[in-house]
Formats: sequence, structure tokens, C-alpha cells
Amino acid sequence: MRDVELYQQILGLVEPWTVTRLELSIEGGRVDVWVGHPRRVRFACPENDCGHTGLPVYDHAEQRAWRHLDSMQFLTFLHARPPRVDCPEHGVHQVRLPWAEPMSRFTVLFERLAIDVLAQCDVDDAARLLRLSWDEAWHLMDRAVRRGLAAKQAQVPARVGVDEKAAGRGQDYITVVSNLDTGTVEYLADERRRASLDSFFDQFTVDQRQRIEAVAMDMWEPYIASVRANLTHPDEKIVFDRYHLMRYVTGAVDQVRAREHRTMSRAGNRILTGSRYLWLYSAENLPDVSPHRR
Repeated sequence: MRDVELYQQILGLVEPWTVTRLELSIEGGRVDVWVGHPRRVRFACPENDCGHTGLPVYDHAEQRAWRHLDSMQFLTFLHARPPRVDCPEHGVHQVRLPWAEPMSRFTVLFERLAIDVLAQCDVDDAARLLRLSWDEAWHLMDRAVRRGLAAKQAQVPARVGVDEKAAGRGQDYITVVSNLDTGTVEYLADERRRASLDSFFDQFTVDQRQRIEAVAMDMWEPYIASVRANLTHPDEKIVFDRYHLMRYVTGAVDQVRAREHRTMSRAGNRILTGSRYLWLYSAENLPDVSPHRR
């Protein structure tokens, strides 16, 4: 009984929620806590704009588990069957749970800790410290970013940065839109298709989009197509980032050098031999290649 009361306090549960039982596995290094509520308890509709309260329980969803803060170095999991109510206005919905956000596999307190850890280190290190998989740590970070973006008032940046980031260990990507003046992330979208960037522009009216003065990006064709479809005078506003621009320029220079070297070598002139990297120097870094140093 004292253990149940202890975890009632540790989890911060208030009526009508109570700890019904718990199991400790020394070998597994974990504590499992089951939470329930008395019969005939009534709940409010979970929809934000709904005023219906005191609704009887319609049924219960399947049992779920949420990762909680470790207790005494043991992994701790909370288990419950979330009740559902039948709202006259919104229909059957699962009620809001005081310990977790909708669709989350972690308690609010654990997510709070995870966000603090992720703010101080990369995903790999955070996963190791929190004893999570890489995907779970990334999921927590993604949820935190989306919550922050949802709370922000949409503003039209004057100078926009667009980039893609790998999201996972495969070929999955997300599109990241930033405000280059403030250095803040303004929008995230799945994949790196034209529709990914279109969804950013769709937030704003045609007049609002006129405030965008420049869009910095790499030379990814779907992003170019999106800017051309959503902004007026798009080619005057697209700014290709220096890294990708110089990669194409230096690649073209090297192709010309290689072609000229082959042509001159057939004529017996091998002056370009060993000069590949010389052509890639910027003017201020050009080494001394005068004849007396050869």
C-alpha cells in the first residue's frame, strides 16, 4: 500500500486518477505502474471549443503505456486504458489525460526532461543518456519543435532560407524554412518535394507573400519550382547558396582542365600535369608557382 501511495505522489496524480497496482522487475530494471479511475466518473469533451462536461464514460480504448521519469534508476512505465466519451456535438473521443499529450508515448514530465537534454547535445548522445532509441529521441525533438511552431504567430520573413535535412537513417528528409534575419526556424514539412515548400507559402495571402524579398536555397529543382509558382518576379528573389554554387563552378573548371589536358598531352604538351588543385584555389590563396620554384 505504501508503494502505491508513493507512486501516486511521484506521478502527481489527482482525482479521479489513482494508482491501482505496480510491479517491480529487478532483473528487467523497470517499474510498471497501472493507473485507473473509479466507476461512474464523468469527464469533459476533449475538444477545445466544446463546453460539454460531465459526460459519462462511453468505453475504454486499448491499454497503452507511457515512459515516465526513471525512479531510483529504474525505467518507469505508466499503463492505463484511456476512457472515451460520446459528446453530443463532437461524437466519441478519448478524454484528455493529465499525464501525457495526445498521441504521445511519453509522459509530460519525461518529455520536459528530454527537451532539456536534447537542447544540450545531439540526438545520439541524448538517446544514450535517456536510454531511448535514436528514433524515439528524434520523435521527441520533432514534437517539441512542432509545438513551438504552432504557438508562434505566423509572420512573413523578408529573407527566407530553405534547406533539406536528413530525418532518420534512411533517405527520409524534411524541409526546413528559416528566417535568415532572426536565425529562427519558421516552418517544417515532410520530404523535400515542391508541395513541401508550397505548404509554407500557403499560410500567407498573395499580398503577404510580396513582403518576401529573397529566398536562399540550394539548386534543388522542386524548391525552385515552388518559389516560381508562389512569388512574383521569383528569379529576382532566388539566391543560390555559395556552397552549392561553388561546387558546380569548381566542377565545371575541373572538367575543362581535364579536357584541355588530354588535348594538349596528345600534342606532347604536359604543362597541365599535376595542376588539378591549382585551378581550384581562390585568388588570395594562390600559391607561388613561379618557374624558379618548380
